[in-house]
Amino acid sequence: MQQSRYNIFNLIHKALRSLLYETATLIQQTDFNNRDEAIVVINRLEKVLYYFDKHAEHEDNFILPAIERYAKDLVDAFENEHVVDHALAQSLRMAIDSWKQTEDAVEMIELGRSIFYDFNAFIAFNLTHMNKEEDLLNAVLWKYYTDLELMQITQALISTIPPEDLFDQSRRMMISINKEELITWLTGIKLKAPQEIFTLHMKMAEDVLPEKRWQELNAGLRHGLVQA
Repeated sequence: MQQSRYNIFNLIHKALRSLLYETATLIQQTDFNNRDEAIVVINRLEKVLYYFDKHAEHEDNFILPAIERYAKDLVDAFENEHVVDHALAQSLRMAIDSWKQTEDAVEMIELGRSIFYDFNAFIAFNLTHMNKEEDLLNAVLWKYYTDLELMQITQALISTIPPEDLFDQSRRMMISINKEELITWLTGIKLKAPQEIFTLHMKMAEDVLPEKRWQELNAGLRHGLVQA
């Protein structure tokens, strides 16, 4: 797959994958008959479902319409996949709701097992789905749109995200992408966004990044800004 072009999915997909991986491990460590312990993973699961719902909504509203005029059959196929994804999410929500409502320890364990398997199915589907998006949908986007046009789609999409969600996603991206991606992303914010937005992102980076990565980011930003 060609990687020199702007990948409209890259940052958010890495953030979402990281959220899936961490949540999967948390589920495996959880005793679902311990309500205080299990509610932590229940809250995390609801957060995962919320962000994947929003991600599908953004794709339906911004990315698939840009592709439909050139590859309607492909868009139809991905919209069908979103229906499958919704069904998997609903099954997981039903198991979560049932767990919340029961007080029986044995049933809590059984429902925890259902949550575990439902989430595994949700992960398996979405990891494959995101790979297909970056392969098949990018092929169309790269054929018919310039990188600048794709960045404009990204900015239009971002403008619809509530600030609290946007900064939560930014934190997740920071810990989920590689050093060069992080430097490129924050250089773009420095050059194009208001100073207070860049300052906020840098404070966030200092808070969430290991010291070595934080120092590498600062060195990379100094070099990148000189080059720009």
